[in-house]
Amino acid sequence: MSLSRRNMLRLGLALPAMPAFADTAAPTALTMGTGSPGGDYALYGPAWGQLAAAQTGISISYRATGGSSANLLLIEEGAAQLGLTTVAVARQARFGTATWTAGVKFRAFRALFPMFPSVLQIVSPLATGITSLDALSGQVIGVGPGGGSAATTVPDILASVGVQPKAMATGGYIRQIHDMLSGQVAACAFIGAPPLPAIAQMALTHNFSLIGFSEPEAAQVARVVPGMSQMVLKAGSFPGQHMGIRSVGTVNIAIGAASLPKDLAQAVTQAALDHMALLSAVIDTPQHASPVSSVTSAGITFHPGAAVALRRAGFSVPDKFVEA
Repeated sequence: MSLSRRNMLRLGLALPAMPAFADTAAPTALTMGTGSPGGDYALYGPAWGQLAAAQTGISISYRATGGSSANLLLIEEGAAQLGLTTVAVARQARFGTATWTAGVKFRAFRALFPMFPSVLQIVSPLATGITSLDALSGQVIGVGPGGGSAATTVPDILASVGVQPKAMATGGYIRQIHDMLSGQVAACAFIGAPPLPAIAQMALTHNFSLIGFSEPEAAQVARVVPGMSQMVLKAGSFPGQHMGIRSVGTVNIAIGAASLPKDLAQAVTQAALDHMALLSAVIDTPQHASPVSSVTSAGITFHPGAAVALRRAGFSVPDKFVEA
């Protein structure tokens, strides 16, 4: 019998305590930037945090944020030491290429470990008649919380295939689903591990169109938008979905402050690698982390402590992508 997400979190809490972190120079408390209710980070972050706290003996608190870019900002400002983001948004931060970075190249964060892929999931109520990307032109589209991956990357994704919405609105996942059902937005375009909780909940009681990409469209996005690649929403991801839907997506990564002591970064990374099946069950994703190459190919470097844990777990982390 499979365990529910709530029960998996309880299982995480019930795990026997691991040896406390021994470095007396290490901080006694950490803050993790997570995400908004209805999204993956709000579940994955605390689950990882519980494991990391047991591994290190260090207290971890959580800040609910918009998601990827918000968490990078927290670490850059020194307001958090751990967080979750995507490769696509981390690359924007590292090279200062997106508007939200104001041209600043973020240097305070390092990758800890790759987590799982996130796929762009675009949905619209059947009543709108919107069934293709072209039909999104001239419409108001919800792109999830400000500071999240979708809010940061969907404008570039759609522009790359010639789609020009009337506006892109930000807001909490659950609130935007309600706004879509009430006609305030025509569609929602969220990035997350499918099925994104907010969409899956809506699908239980409402019919909607799941809007995909043609092969040329997906290939164009992968060429033009750094950190994005072609992906597929497999059949059965949502109720009534009988065939795979082509889309695009990116890989989620755990990040930490560059200032974290090496042993501490190693320990919080090891806590996740040792319990990847548990963390995957929290959000119903594959039980194995994405390859390290999905991070390094975007020019993102790993914390030296994380590199130790990853190499011990069998991952290949080139020296040139390890940065103190």
